[in-house]
Amino acid sequence: TSSPTMDQNIYISYEDATKVASSSGATVKVTTLDQVTYPLVLKRGRMRMAPPPPEIAQAETALMAEGGSDMTFKLVPSDSALKAAKETEMDLADGDVPLFASDRLAFASPKGPEVPLFFEKADCVTSYERLRSGGGPSSRLPAEPTIRTTTLADELYSMEKGTRPSVKQLQFYSAEYDLIHAAELFGQ
Repeated sequence: TSSPTMDQNIYISYEDATKVASSSGATVKVTTLDQVTYPLVLKRGRMRMAPPPPEIAQAETALMAEGGSDMTFKLVPSDSALKAAKETEMDLADGDVPLFASDRLAFASPKGPEVPLFFEKADCVTSYERLRSGGGPSSRLPAEPTIRTTTLADELYSMEKGTRPSVKQLQFYSAEYDLIHAAELFGQ
C-alpha cells in the first residue's frame, strides 16, 4: 500500500492490500517481487533490474539515509496462505512468506521444465488437479497431491548459495486474482 510514503508492510495479496488501504486511506500500487525483496526487505541494494517505481525509489533513499537503517520493510503473505501454512504445521517466523509445491507438478516452457512455487496452496492443488485431469500419463497420478512447503526466504537463500539443484527451473506463481488486478494496475 502507499500513502505519501510507502507502507513498510508489502502485501503479497491484492485483496489484503486493498482491505488495509481502504481502512487507512492509502492507495494500492503494484510492483514485482524483485523490485522490493532485495532493496527493501533484505536491505541488500538494487540488483541489475529496471528502475523502480517512484514509491520504491523513495523508500530505498530513506533506507540509505542516516537513521533509515532502523526501517523494516516486510512481505506480508495472504491470510489464506498463512492459514494453509498453519494447517501443514509449518513453522513461520515473522515476515516469512510460505510457498507451496506439489510433487510431480512441473510446467513446460521454452527453456525446459519449470517447477512452480505457489504463494497460495489452493493454486497449487488446482494446478495439480488440472494436470491430473488432462489425460495421458498424468491421469495415473495419485488423486491427491503431495504438497511440500517452504518459505520465500529459504528459497532465496538456496538460490544465492547454489545449494538447490536446478535453481533455474524454479518459478514463483502468484494467485490468479492478484495477477489480474496487477495487470489492470500496471495498465493504468
